[in-house]
Amino acid sequence: VEFPAVLLNTSTGEIESEFHTYVQPQEHPILSEFCTELTGITQDQVDEGVPLNICLSQFLKWIQKIQREKKITFSSGIPSHSTSEAKLCTFVTWTDWDLGVCLQYECKRKQLRKPDILNSWIDLKATYRAFYNRKPKGLNGALQDLGIAFVGREHSGLDDSRNTARLAWRLICDGCVLKVTKSLDK
Repeated sequence: VEFPAVLLNTSTGEIESEFHTYVQPQEHPILSEFCTELTGITQDQVDEGVPLNICLSQFLKWIQKIQREKKITFSSGIPSHSTSEAKLCTFVTWTDWDLGVCLQYECKRKQLRKPDILNSWIDLKATYRAFYNRKPKGLNGALQDLGIAFVGREHSGLDDSRNTARLAWRLICDGCVLKVTKSLDK
């Protein structure tokens, strides 16, 4: 019901751009009380949202705009020997769930073409576990372990995205080299 993304500059730690939209549930248009309580998303917000296919189209337009403006290219996790000026970019998630299960399943079920750039990503939970040799209790727990306060509301997509970016920046500052952990590309 929510589709957020933030663009983190891994040289400065700044969030340079954000994308956010609510997705209108088609089959079950009424949100459960559990969903509303967990996420803080209201029925009015999803009623005014867009169907998933429109959301993906808007997301791709945002991506293409920042690719042009900021000269970025998306890494598939496959090493390339490109000498272009483009800055490498990849998606970072907390677990494989959002891109590897949820979006994958929804697109397949609705016969929508999922953008190829969403086929590889860095699972920050797995990266965090390997780098610090600790098992975090959720995104908030990982932040707390490092003395960083979660900003915003947990399970709000945009707040979770911003906090995931803050955690990624901390890993980078601590010397972690972020690498693609999952790729669905054949």
